[in-house]
Amino acid sequence: MDDQASPADAKPPAPVDAAPAPAAPSAWRRWWPRLAAALLVLGAGAGGGYWWLHRAPGLPPGIVSSNGRIEADEIDIATKFPGRIAEILAEEGDMVRAGQVIARVDTRDLEAQLAQARALTDQARQSIVQQQATLVQMGSQLKLTVQQLQRARTLADEGYGTREMLDQRQSQFNVAMGALLGARDLSWLRSV
Repeated sequence: MDDQASPADAKPPAPVDAAPAPAAPSAWRRWWPRLAAALLVLGAGAGGGYWWLHRAPGLPPGIVSSNGRIEADEIDIATKFPGRIAEILAEEGDMVRAGQVIARVDTRDLEAQLAQARALTDQARQSIVQQQATLVQMGSQLKLTVQQLQRARTLADEGYGTREMLDQRQSQFNVAMGALLGARDLSWLRSV
């Protein structure tokens, strides 16, 4: 009877609803939180380094950066004389002060006009000198006709000259006097 066990020796059956005993944690589950934290720190470091290397340069002192809309007044700049720009001394956006030279105009055309005006002035001066010489010549001519007229009168009064000669000398005197007076009256027009 050894083969058969007694009912008292039999083990009772295990209950069905009892939970199995917890198994020992695997290595993966133990290292997973540490690996995630390390990857997070490494990603944050790489992102910070990228930002540090690629960030915008700082602004100089006195300049502030902001976001928004700016309304500005346009100011038209004009010169007294038209011309081409030879040199620009200020860049767009530069701060300028009143009286500051911001551009230079090419003055070759103006210099040519100035040279032409100077040549015309010299020509007018030469014309004035020529007119003055003409007036001196006409004065001398008038003096000669006065002397000839006086001689013709003297000769006509004494009976040695003809009336025709006296009329010719009077006519020459009248022409010379009219030319001199006309030249003097118009000489101020020619000098202008």
